[in-house]
Amino acid sequence: MDKFKTFYDKDPKIEKFWDFVELFPFLNRNYIVSLGEGMSPCKRSKKFHEILEITNLYFKDEIHNPTNSFKDRTAALLISHSRNLGYDKVVCASNGNQGASIAAYSSLEGMKCVNFVPKNIDIGKKAQMIANNSEIITEGETVDDSIQKVLSKDYIEFYQCTPELNPLTIEAQKTISLEIFQQIGQIDSIITPMGSGGLMVSLWKGFKELFEIGLIKKIPRIIGVQSQISSPIVNEINKKIVHNQTNYTTKSHALGILVKNPFYKELCKEIIKNTNGFAVAISEGVMLTFAEELARIEGIFAEPASALTIAALSQLREENKFETNEKIVCIITGSAIKTPYVLEALSNRAKTAGMGSLLSSKLKILSQISISKKKGLYGTKLKEMIGSISLAAIYQHLKELEEKNLIVRRKEGKTVLYTITDKGKKVLEALETLITLF
Repeated sequence: MDKFKTFYDKDPKIEKFWDFVELFPFLNRNYIVSLGEGMSPCKRSKKFHEILEITNLYFKDEIHNPTNSFKDRTAALLISHSRNLGYDKVVCASNGNQGASIAAYSSLEGMKCVNFVPKNIDIGKKAQMIANNSEIITEGETVDDSIQKVLSKDYIEFYQCTPELNPLTIEAQKTISLEIFQQIGQIDSIITPMGSGGLMVSLWKGFKELFEIGLIKKIPRIIGVQSQISSPIVNEINKKIVHNQTNYTTKSHALGILVKNPFYKELCKEIIKNTNGFAVAISEGVMLTFAEELARIEGIFAEPASALTIAALSQLREENKFETNEKIVCIITGSAIKTPYVLEALSNRAKTAGMGSLLSSKLKILSQISISKKKGLYGTKLKEMIGSISLAAIYQHLKELEEKNLIVRRKEGKTVLYTITDKGKKVLEALETLITLF
């Protein structure tokens, strides 16, 4: 706490994630690894504040991070720390965003990366790992099973990047709270998705430390949200008896928070209780409706788990749990570009079956090229990442995308690599419009 107070006594000018470096333990500045993460915008609502009659509604939009999720904060700190300690190999158990971020940042440093993932994982997140040369090992139905594997003695010489097993994760993610304070000052409530509960703990720790040195007058109410398909924390807090265990092969659109036994469950229960917060479970249908509404009326193309926050706010507002003049922040953890429901929706809503198939295939290819942090992708690599399209079809799509100036090719030795153009990026950014048009 002395370090924290000393930092803020200097009245620091904070413009980027690494301006918080003095708060991070065990780190030499010479080992900083960065892709430009952090300082995501805290956007005032354009429309939802009117619909919900909440005067001061904000979205902390973590989509603006390099790999499009809040986990880039964690990856930046953990990979920097691993280099500081002399590691050249990292291992991670993840159900999505963490693994994708770790793959990107370790690739930047030329490190070997092994990601353990469950069977239930968003294909876009897995594709990011592949694009950044991560080895992928599938283990179990949920991330709980994958975590057990990374504890194997086979990985004793690897730096541990599993968020539940490395406390620096909390230190990295608490910067979200610190940025919110800098951007909009004191807030009344904050709403976050819950999987293992790590993000809630991080947000609470940041606000708690700001409160303890007198920079804020109170720790905001903290509201945690889960999908009804998997809501172990919510069920315990609300004393709901679940007679049938969740079938973890059930299709959920919030795979990033699909956890059987949340690592931080007990601490989350205490945080919600002590801040007078709430625990809310939302149906998958309502979650997807709000995901589409976020894109349509706020221009935020959020992954389904992120849409749980605004869905929970709507439900709690109907129950008169909030006052009109409260200042409330919804955390947007990541982008829908990584989740398959987006392309499925485009295909299903297309005016003809042919158009749906065409859009789906081309957008899959374009999105994977965009996601890659390398200098480009080649056709066979795209085939490996996407799988469902023949190699011949992939090259035909690449030819057509190139003709439309959405991608460009270049030769590296005998290999032809494809990279996305500015025009191609704009097409991807327009996905939130396309999903509603069709």
